[in-house]
Amino acid sequence: MAFLLESETLEAAPSLATMLTRKLREEIESRRIKVGEHFPSDAEIATAFGVSRTVVREAVSSLREAGLISTQRGRGSVVIANSPSPAFRITVADLESMKSLRQLYEFRTLIETETVSLAAERRTDADIKELMNCLERGNRACDLDECIEADIALHLAIASAAQNEYCSRVLATVRTATIARALMRDDLDDTERLALYKGEVQDEHCAICDAIERRDSDEAQRVIKKHLGGSRLMRLSAGRT
Repeated sequence: MAFLLESETLEAAPSLATMLTRKLREEIESRRIKVGEHFPSDAEIATAFGVSRTVVREAVSSLREAGLISTQRGRGSVVIANSPSPAFRITVADLESMKSLRQLYEFRTLIETETVSLAAERRTDADIKELMNCLERGNRACDLDECIEADIALHLAIASAAQNEYCSRVLATVRTATIARALMRDDLDDTERLALYKGEVQDEHCAICDAIERRDSDEAQRVIKKHLGGSRLMRLSAGRT
């Protein structure tokens, strides 16, 4: 199928994902891409708009949460509706104020605290292998986009280890990518942010995975509460509304 999106480069802005989501929704809601047609790949969208694949994934996730597209592994995405469904969803636009971000962060902490407990109780050897793979992916990360993608993969792998489909659905909706990006301290340059992830954040990830592997639910909850405890959020949100 010919790529229907008109090529253009988005200018740098505080919320590139929000801007991209709106443009992609226009393509669908105007029926330039019709129901049943394949949606452009992440690579095509990234090239057309001059944004990173992390930004594209956030935008595509919003479209999926809105019920506009469906994605199948190995087959890409297909448009399934030209108008959004009324189902509960969280989009990048919900995160444009620190108040909304704080509330969503509190919600995420509630969900992940129980999810990690279930993961410690129910995890399989295959789950542990996947968690180790995600940790190694974070260790190999060379830039912030790779760190964020590794962070997403790890937290969703924890949800998968809980053996509860709704845990995975909710955490996917909460948009780990957006939160991970937002929680990166904006008073640091990229080199310092990368060091923060590969140091403090990865140490906490290792402790969480170790507790899950040992089936220690209490310790897993304690560590993830520390991990999600808000210290980075409070530094980020100081003086902002």
